[in-house]
Amino acid sequence: MARRRQLSADRGGIAALEFALMAPFLVALVLGIVEVSLRVRAADTFQRYLYQAGDFVSRQDQLFTGDIDGIYAAAPDIMAPLDTAGRLDIDVASIGFIADGSPELLWRRERGNSPAEIDLNRTEGMGEPGESVIRVGATYRYTTPLSAILGAGSMTLTREVYFRPRLTRVIALDGEIHDAGANWTLDGQSTEGEVTNEEWEPGT
Repeated sequence: MARRRQLSADRGGIAALEFALMAPFLVALVLGIVEVSLRVRAADTFQRYLYQAGDFVSRQDQLFTGDIDGIYAAAPDIMAPLDTAGRLDIDVASIGFIADGSPELLWRRERGNSPAEIDLNRTEGMGEPGESVIRVGATYRYTTPLSAILGAGSMTLTREVYFRPRLTRVIALDGEIHDAGANWTLDGQSTEGEVTNEEWEPGT
C-alpha cells in the first residue's frame, strides 16, 4: 500500500512522458518560425536589390550593355549572404508611350534565364506621350538551409518595379533609344520610318 502511494505521488515519469509527447511539436514550431524568418529576410533582400537596380538605371541619361552586366554582377554583394549563383534572373526594359498614350517596348535586356513576356498593359497611365518608364523585373529561387536539410522545395520570388527616368524622357541603350521593333521619334510618336541615331541626342 505504501509502495502504491509512493508511485502515485511520483510525477516525474508523467512529466517526462508529457515532454516526450510535446517535444516534436515544439521543435516543429521553432523550425517553422526560423524557416519563415529566413524566407521573409530573403524576400526583403531581393526586393531591396531590385529597387536599387531600378534607382540606378533611372538616374542615367544613357546606358550601355556593360551597365546591365554590372547590375547583374552586383547581386551577390547586395544580396549577401544569400546565394545568387544560378538562382537569379533579371531583365531591364525601357517602355515608351506613343501619341494615344499606349505603351510600346523600346528595348529589353536580360541576364540569367529568359524571362516571361512583359505585360505592357500594366504600364498604361504611367507616362504621357513622348515619355517612358524603366521596368526592372527579376526572379529569384531561394532554398533555406532548413529546406535543404529537410528536402523541402525552394521558394520562387518574382517581382517587378517601375521608375521614371530622371534626366531624360527616354534612356538610350548603347546609343539606341529602341531596338525592339518600335518606330520611335523625338516626340514619342510611332512612325513608319526608323529613327536614326543622328536624329536623337541624350537629354533632349
